[in-house]
Amino acid sequence: MKKIYIAIIVAMFGVTSAWSQAFWTVNYDMGVPLGDFSEYIGEPSWRGFSINGNGYLTDNILLGGSYHWSGFYEHNQRDTYQRDNGALTSEVWKKMYFSNFLFNASYMFIPEGKFQPYLGIGMGAYHVEQNTQAGRYATVSKNWKFGFSPQAGLYMPFGGFNDWGINVKATYNSIFYNVGDINTLSYLSVSVGIGFYAW
Repeated sequence: MKKIYIAIIVAMFGVTSAWSQAFWTVNYDMGVPLGDFSEYIGEPSWRGFSINGNGYLTDNILLGGSYHWSGFYEHNQRDTYQRDNGALTSEVWKKMYFSNFLFNASYMFIPEGKFQPYLGIGMGAYHVEQNTQAGRYATVSKNWKFGFSPQAGLYMPFGGFNDWGINVKATYNSIFYNVGDINTLSYLSVSVGIGFYAW
């Protein structure tokens, strides 16, 4: 597994370093579960971060990669839950952790402006760890799944024209999961961070 992490990280750095100018962002991420995922965990996540590195293919088109981590958690009070072999009365703790390594393509609408809006999409591997604990019983699953993430963001350089600035972004994550009762895992990430250009 570590070899997979290293290979993808090296590839991400390789893609960005191939261009004369690279755009990087480091972000704090918040998450909101959607669809089937919200039936399992309904609470938002306040634990997450992401790193994005992209190189300019043209004045407006960027290619690169990203890494994102997010953790969701919910505690359900004592209740009776149905199981395959009977009923269980207990408190239930639910956790879901996401790590993804994606290849990204983005379009920067106003690359030289004081406000630089952009749209993008990422595709790649999501590592999903699902943990459900009811009383003494715990179920843990760890899986690699394919997913994609359309996104919309805005980069605002400090002082109007600067290599450093504020980055805000909204990302819709959709993962083809098909584990248990969850077919598609989807959640919205809202990111706030620092962006900078490397020459």
